[in-house]
Amino acid sequence: MPTSLFGTDGVRGRAGSSPLDERTLVRLGAAVARTCGRRAAQPRVLIGRDTRESGVWVTRHLARGIEAEAAQVADGGVLSTPAVAFLARDGGFDAGLVVSASHNPFQDNGVKVFTGEGMKADDDLEACLTAIVADHSHTRPDVPFATAKRVLLDNSYVEHTRRILDGVVVPADLRIAIDCANGATSRIAPTVLRGLGFDPIVICDEPDGRNINLGCGSTHPGRLAQEVLDQGCRMGAAFDGDGDRVVFVDHNGQLVNGDAVLLIAARRLAAIGTLREKAIVATVMSNIGLEHALRADGIAVHWCGVGDRLVWAEMSRRSIVLGGEQSGHIIFADHLPTGDGLATALLIIRAIIETGCDLADLAAGLRPVPQVLVNVRVRRCVPLAELPEVSRLIDAAEHTLADTGRILVRYSGTEPLLRIMIEGPDKAEIGGLAKTIADRVRAEVGVGA
Repeated sequence: MPTSLFGTDGVRGRAGSSPLDERTLVRLGAAVARTCGRRAAQPRVLIGRDTRESGVWVTRHLARGIEAEAAQVADGGVLSTPAVAFLARDGGFDAGLVVSASHNPFQDNGVKVFTGEGMKADDDLEACLTAIVADHSHTRPDVPFATAKRVLLDNSYVEHTRRILDGVVVPADLRIAIDCANGATSRIAPTVLRGLGFDPIVICDEPDGRNINLGCGSTHPGRLAQEVLDQGCRMGAAFDGDGDRVVFVDHNGQLVNGDAVLLIAARRLAAIGTLREKAIVATVMSNIGLEHALRADGIAVHWCGVGDRLVWAEMSRRSIVLGGEQSGHIIFADHLPTGDGLATALLIIRAIIETGCDLADLAAGLRPVPQVLVNVRVRRCVPLAELPEVSRLIDAAEHTLADTGRILVRYSGTEPLLRIMIEGPDKAEIGGLAKTIADRVRAEVGVGA
């Protein structure tokens, strides 16, 4: 059993192999029932999944573990991650589980854990679940999967999400396209849009268990861009496999990423008076051009580490309603405490309708600052504080850039790499600064140094 069962976004792996082997899944289901349902006489756990062929198998073994703890399982079938989060919170469940590997290929799968408040498990809860799974002294009866109740629950999520366009009249000529990644939004997204009066062009909405994210969705928006151009659409939205993030293309077929989405959403919420604290949260991977653009509007940017859980934690700490990642995970706190690609799409559509501007015009307010990223392969991850010469060069670079740029130097969480990211107004200058730091790292701890 690994020291930590969870990665950056739940448990991930290949179905049938550790940590998604049968035994671990059963024990994880039991751990969720024991931990999240400890205050209920009979805990209730909702399980939803994306469209991978292994999803039913993973769900079955999670449910066995949950039922072994005398808890009740509700099988929601194919549901997006935000739908599970909403239903866990508003449906009276003690926890929600999402069987998905997000934007990964179909061979992968995973489990995301949500509390009864609709929030992703934090570090403490993940540590508790890991400890229970690893505790071999804890035994449970071998319960077959037979009593899980199949329920149709997503209608309330559909109604909740539609409210984002309350009071908005949809123009008849607002032609949009969506790419459902052959994933969890394949039914929900077209249903919501049609119910609001749109007649969307829909692609990649025919999942077969193996085509999820295959050359489509948020990580492969080229097909959507071509569809937008061919069909004369005003915009397009591409979701990922579990529906918690989205990227856009404008009417020219140009990609619009999460930084531009945060800018557009922040300006729109500020205009209608709902951007509490006049601030947003972004991760350190967002371009500093986002901060520069919003500063002109009197809107602050608070930075946090990478990952939507960290975004939400910072939003909660500061009572901020909007935050997200460059990759397209956008959290709108007045909707849900987790990313929702469909809700984000509706928020951007609302901005287009209410401003009368095309997406390209709205996104033009973001002027990304030049950026360089250098990865240095290292023998071992030595703390930077123990590399005084490297630290001195980083300090010197920060002094050179002052408030015109930004430096981020961190070790990768998955590979033996030190990542050096520098932003600044002069591409040649920041390239030189990055090279100087990288050369020093290679000399001290680099492979073959």
